[in-house]
Amino acid sequence: MASKMGRDPVSAIREDAATGEAAEIFADIRATMEIPLITSIWRTLYDVPGGLAPVWQAVKPIYQTGQPSPALARVVDQADLPVPIPLVPGQLACAGIGADDLAAIRAIVDAYNRSNGMNMVALTALVVTPDGPTFDDPVPEASIWPELRPLLAQEQIDPAAWQLLNQIRHLGSQGIPRDDAILATLWRHLAHWPALLALIQTGFAPLREDGTIMAAFGQVHELAQVEGARLAHLRPGGPALPEEAAAMVARYVGSPMAVAHMVTLGHALAEWLAPND
Repeated sequence: MASKMGRDPVSAIREDAATGEAAEIFADIRATMEIPLITSIWRTLYDVPGGLAPVWQAVKPIYQTGQPSPALARVVDQADLPVPIPLVPGQLACAGIGADDLAAIRAIVDAYNRSNGMNMVALTALVVTPDGPTFDDPVPEASIWPELRPLLAQEQIDPAAWQLLNQIRHLGSQGIPRDDAILATLWRHLAHWPALLALIQTGFAPLREDGTIMAAFGQVHELAQVEGARLAHLRPGGPALPEEAAAMVARYVGSPMAVAHMVTLGHALAEWLAPND
């Protein structure tokens, strides 16, 4: 099924490059989750033999209940997000980011936040023991997504912007920056606006240095474990996931440094860029 595209989001298969069964599954994921794009967990599972289809078949019934969305909302509502110092009025405009740009940026951030966040709680439900009360919360109406700017490949990104991305990817690292830190796809999707990348780096860096970001990662991860255990009551019976796919899912949700770190930073970024009423 796969052609060894790599487990790094940068080298994982592009959504528009998928064909056959993979393309059908990607389309089903978008429709079921009500999202405009496929995030990296699904694109990297493509590279796991027998990984993509079994994981999606296992978690799709949980999504069909509509409960991952309110579960994510509870996580975000309870979390102390590491939001940088507010932007000065006119700061974005001075950086060349106009109203249309900001709307496009917010749409991209919201798309990743919905996808990463719901994947965090729903895929946790596949690997934890059911626990806690069940919920039957009202399901929000489906979002209407504008057409998003395309995700740029590395060769399409200006070298200076790529250097900024390599700094931003260390926001999720503790201590000395690690060479193997993953570049999350959200940051690369925002490379259309290098000036924004610079603001993100300077805005979030102090929160990394003083430990605020790391504390938030841990809190979001703990909250996601609780919500995932509640969602696990909705987990259908069926065969166990293939070993390699199960291990990838477990790594994806099993640490504050995994998907929880991008859910935390993504929602903090959304709050930072929210309209100032």
